[in-house]
Amino acid sequence: MAIGPNSNGYSKWVVVGLVWLVAALNYADRMTIFSVFPLLRKELGVSDIVLALLGSSFLWVYGASSPLGGYIGDRFNRKRAIICSLVIFSFVTFATGFAHSGLQLIGFRILLGLSEAIFLPTALAHIATFHSDSTRSLANAIALTGFPVGAGVGGFYGGYMGDHYSWRAGFYILGIVGLIVALILVAFLPNQAASADESVRWPASGLPPEPPLRKIGAVMTTPTAVCVVILAFALSISSWPTGTWMPTYLYERFGMSLTQSGLILALFIYTPCVIGEALGGLWADRWAQRDPRGRIGVQMLALWFMAPTMLAMGLMPTGTTVTANLLVYSLTRGLLEVNSMPIFSTVVARHRWSTAYGLYNLAGTLAGSLGVLFVGAMKASWGIGYGLSALSLFLFLAMGVMTLARRYLAGDIKNLARNTAEAMKK
Repeated sequence: MAIGPNSNGYSKWVVVGLVWLVAALNYADRMTIFSVFPLLRKELGVSDIVLALLGSSFLWVYGASSPLGGYIGDRFNRKRAIICSLVIFSFVTFATGFAHSGLQLIGFRILLGLSEAIFLPTALAHIATFHSDSTRSLANAIALTGFPVGAGVGGFYGGYMGDHYSWRAGFYILGIVGLIVALILVAFLPNQAASADESVRWPASGLPPEPPLRKIGAVMTTPTAVCVVILAFALSISSWPTGTWMPTYLYERFGMSLTQSGLILALFIYTPCVIGEALGGLWADRWAQRDPRGRIGVQMLALWFMAPTMLAMGLMPTGTTVTANLLVYSLTRGLLEVNSMPIFSTVVARHRWSTAYGLYNLAGTLAGSLGVLFVGAMKASWGIGYGLSALSLFLFLAMGVMTLARRYLAGDIKNLARNTAEAMKK
């Protein structure tokens, strides 16, 4: 059954819950491989550079494809797009278990990036159309907690399967679970119907769809949106290398087992991020009711804690101090991530939301890939820890960028209201 935008019934939370489930699986699929790097090196004889490329190649393709994925979410039925993405990346995950060389693994990672690029921009825009401004950050926060949960489960699951069973079986199981979840979405994910005030977005209205370059141009000429895209770059160039290389760092630097390092990944990176996202969503929704700049304010405060802890990452002398530092870093990271799509929905027209987040993903994932590759290239000379610390520079720069965003916000809100009114007259 199709449901109108900003629905106030239980259906808007059903959407959030089902997107959460796919998000958790999405990140479990992409993160499991990082916990078995030592096994891949031993069994397949791959080098550190190839291991780095397993993270970077995925991110390059995922990032480059994200604007297209966002356009698909704005152009076609979002429920179908979400399910198609899930089915394809589940088949790719299953097939990863059959890889017998580093080149084959990289090929599967490329396919995974292509298939997953559709999901996030489409899913967050789907959620946003069901929620008003009073619940949008909270809904976004709940959905996004699926990512750290999935990444944490994937990190522990990969290490556990590698230690006790087979890393290949781990991928087979994940792929099968994804196909089962796809059937659940077919039956229960609410569908979004067009309404009169959304005629510029829906092809069914009879109007020609907006060209992709026009959508991108409209987003990138909105100063606040540009600042948020830059924030994605700064955030991902530090967070992706942390998630990618931390298990190996703990394994090699502090002598932990794969299971121990995977558990720390779950408990001190991804669990605090879940808590931070939930708190950030609630806090931002309340602050934004009093001041439209509230969501940006939450992000700025988070950066003041996240940047110094990232700088300290490679300076910690023991595994215990590293995990304590990760706790603070990850908690504040959660405050940042949940507010980006709600900020886009404040300054960007509804029929461009998926495209805006696609650009956000493009900036973030390409930055993340560069960070993963940088730490891998510096591993032999600097070490993983110092490589991670060096990336904190971008978080400090992001503080200035978001200060500008706070100044631009009011003008961009007025421009959106004026442009929307003019479009409705036409």
